[in-house]
Amino acid sequence: MEGERLYGLVEEYAAFGDHRTGSEADHATTQWVAEELNDRGLTVEVASFGFDRWQAHGEVSIDDEAVERLALHGEWEGPVPEGPVLAAGYSVGFGGEQSFDAVAGAARASGCTSAVLATEHPHGSLVGVNRAPGDETGFPIVLVPGREADRLDGAETGRIRVDLTAGTSPGTTANVVAANGVEGRPLLLTTPMTGWFGCAGERGTGVAVLLDLVERLADRPLMVLATSGHELLYDGVRRWVADRRVDATAIVHVGADVATEAYGDGGVRSLASSRVAFCGGTPATESVEEALAPGAWSFVPEPDSWLGEGEVWCQTGSPLLSVTGAGPWFHTPQDTPSNSTSPDSLAVCAAALGEAAEALDMAARG
Repeated sequence: MEGERLYGLVEEYAAFGDHRTGSEADHATTQWVAEELNDRGLTVEVASFGFDRWQAHGEVSIDDEAVERLALHGEWEGPVPEGPVLAAGYSVGFGGEQSFDAVAGAARASGCTSAVLATEHPHGSLVGVNRAPGDETGFPIVLVPGREADRLDGAETGRIRVDLTAGTSPGTTANVVAANGVEGRPLLLTTPMTGWFGCAGERGTGVAVLLDLVERLADRPLMVLATSGHELLYDGVRRWVADRRVDATAIVHVGADVATEAYGDGGVRSLASSRVAFCGGTPATESVEEALAPGAWSFVPEPDSWLGEGEVWCQTGSPLLSVTGAGPWFHTPQDTPSNSTSPDSLAVCAAALGEAAEALDMAARG
């Protein structure tokens, strides 16, 4: 596709809203992706599944002023007990990461009934945190934007109020599975659909590039899988791999921030250097690296460990190319199309990834 058409797909994706698993935006996105694949001539299945959907309602306020907040997933049920609040900074996504277990333990030891943590970000944004079911500390922890750190620092009891009630209810979400009907073992193309906020760069660029790959590689057997549950430690892809035997020539995972930009020296915006391509299980490593060069990914051949959904796909034993990264607005409400990408970067990355996918598949077919 031309860059403007790719950018239009990113805008459509982001316009659905907050792409949390099980949300209205998630359901609308699932239907949209299914329609886009159907329009490209693929046979499409929407594979729905249920899960326990945890949500928190209410507000956090500092000096009686409500602030943007994000409750840490699954930490408690019912209303947050009244009492003192542990207020602190939290380093997530930028500059390292502390332990939520340590925060919860310190809060309990001090007699606090909840914790409010300001997330670290160069522009003071709120940063979402992926959270696997089962990792909960059992203690109410709420994230607020980094720009609130000064107001939290040394705050006296009573200045910070956490008026939140949380609960779990039955939720539904879905993976989208499609095939183009060309005879033979398929090349598997996959990308996640859910994430934090509008996630235009994190997820939208991946969805757009995936749809471009479907068009570029239409002459060969394709299976396409768009998954849910990313922020729940890749729940959708884990379920799919557990339920089905993967029989593909190779797998191309289009992960986070595939065409995200960042400002460099002189204030010029270009493809972010924090993007990585992992490739393993194939004799075509050099050809894949050469094809990817215009997309400016750092290249890691035969990695010891993988990131994102690549952690799951690498366990299948299939030749695998997985691209992922973290742009400057990763996991923040400011991850919008205009902040995170451009038609030119989308076109360059789609073309490079198409060449790399073709090299990977050709090597696998011998």
